[in-house]
Formats: sequence, C-alpha cells, structure tokens
Amino acid sequence: MSFGDITLPLCRSVLGAYGRIAPTGRGTFRLARMARRLIRRDRWCGTFKVRSGLRLDLDLAVYPDVCMAFSLYELEVARLLRRLLSEGDHFVDGGANLGYFTLLAARCVGTSGRVDAFEPQPENRARLEANLQRNGLADRVRVHAAALSDSSGTARIHLFHGERFNHGCASLFAPAEASSEAAPVDTVRIDEVLKGATPRLVKLDVEGAEPLAIDGLAGLLAGSSPPSLIVEYNVRAAGSAGFAPREWVDRLLAIRPDYRLQVIGSGRRTVDPKVLFDESVGEANVLAVPGARDRD
Repeated sequence: MSFGDITLPLCRSVLGAYGRIAPTGRGTFRLARMARRLIRRDRWCGTFKVRSGLRLDLDLAVYPDVCMAFSLYELEVARLLRRLLSEGDHFVDGGANLGYFTLLAARCVGTSGRVDAFEPQPENRARLEANLQRNGLADRVRVHAAALSDSSGTARIHLFHGERFNHGCASLFAPAEASSEAAPVDTVRIDEVLKGATPRLVKLDVEGAEPLAIDGLAGLLAGSSPPSLIVEYNVRAAGSAGFAPREWVDRLLAIRPDYRLQVIGSGRRTVDPKVLFDESVGEANVLAVPGARDRD
C-alpha cells in the first residue's frame, strides 16, 4: 500500500474529528485546501463518505465540494439541522444544490418524515437526485425543478462564470461583476406548492432572491404552526438582485412580527432586527424562530 492509498482516508478522519470539536466553520476552507494538496489529483473526483455516513459524488477541485468531502462544510448549519430536526419532521431546502443538507435532513427526519428540495439548476439537480439514490433516501425526498419566488410562472436563471463563484452557482438576477448565461426556469411560491403543510424548518439560500422567497412563504408563515427559518444574509447577492441586504428580514417581520433572529455561529447571539448587520459583515446565516417555537 502506497502513501497515496492512505492519505485520503487519513485526511478525512483527521479533519472529520476536527469538525466535531471546532467551535465554528471559520478557516475550514483553508484546511480543506491544505489537505487536498496531500492527495493525488487522480483521486480528486469520485464518491466520498462524509462524517454523517452519507456518500456524495464530489470534486475536490471546486468549492463547496472540497469542504463537504472532509465534513467541514458550514459546520454550524449542519449542527443546527441535527438539533432542530427529529423523526417525522418536515424540512424544506430552498436552493438545495447537490444535496448536502437535503440528505442530512432526510437522515434526521427518518422514514416517517419528509423533505422538499427545490433546485432549479439542472447540473446541481442531477447530482442531488443521484446522491439521493446512492444513499437510499429518494423515497422521503421530493425534488422540485423550480426556483423560489413570490409568484408562479417563468423567469430567466443566470448561471455564473468565474473563480469567485461556487460550482453551478445560479440566480434569478444577473451578477454585475461577472459573466453569466441565462436559461428559462419555472418559478413557484412555497405556500402554493406546500399548501396545507406544516414544515418544521425551511432553509433558504437562493442567491439574492430571499425576499421573493419570503413573500412566497407568506401563507405558511401566517399559519398556526409557522416554521423556523435558516436564511442567508449576503450583501453581494442582495446587491446584484437590487435589494438591501436586510430586505428579507423586513418582509419576514411584516408578515410575522414575532420572529426573533440569531446569527448562526459559535454561541448563537440574538440580534436586533432593526439593525441586524452592517454591510461590513458581508455574509452570514441567520436563524429566525417564531414566537410559537421560542423554545428553540
């Protein structure tokens, strides 16, 4: 057995152990890139077993795959999903990408639970569906080939090019600072697709369209059992979409004023929704919990 034969599992083991104790995900991309240098390039593409036991088709040459392969991707969000979701729950993944959180949630909710995953980008959606089949989880996940918005119809989705963007990065809004190509896509409102449902948790990472997705959740948010939300705060994506970074917060509180907000990280801190962040923050994940679920 050569050194190259043991390097990949060794790196996965060491970084996976680090991911269990690391207080935050800061610096994990750097660690993943350092580990990648130790691995033969002909082993960068393939099926990787991550710490949760899931098997994912990944490419170490790109982000976020390289962090996922070493179980270092958005550690705080992954921990939060495990804490908030239980057997029989319903999870909604808006912007599911290749399915990292969709699959993790499917494991958490079990055979009696349900996951709805929305992914409009064809390449990502194909990888998501393949990963579901690979892990025997397709029976509890419904995949929707649509972008989340405030109305049902059609739009143009922009596929980004450039090193600054993740693989398969796509948005309903063209980026001002990068080239892109556009393709037609169906748009939906979550509260119409899931009418009558009571999700436990909804995650939204839709590259600037978060305010539209919040409006499309209005029917569920105003109900008797509103979901908790994990939503990305992203200054760049919001600017490309023509929104203020906190626009989705304002729309959420206009529908349901009793939501409280926490920055997801080490020792999540509650934030004043009147100020939330200044633009120097750049990017963060926020947990929004309604008064009806204030125990979270």
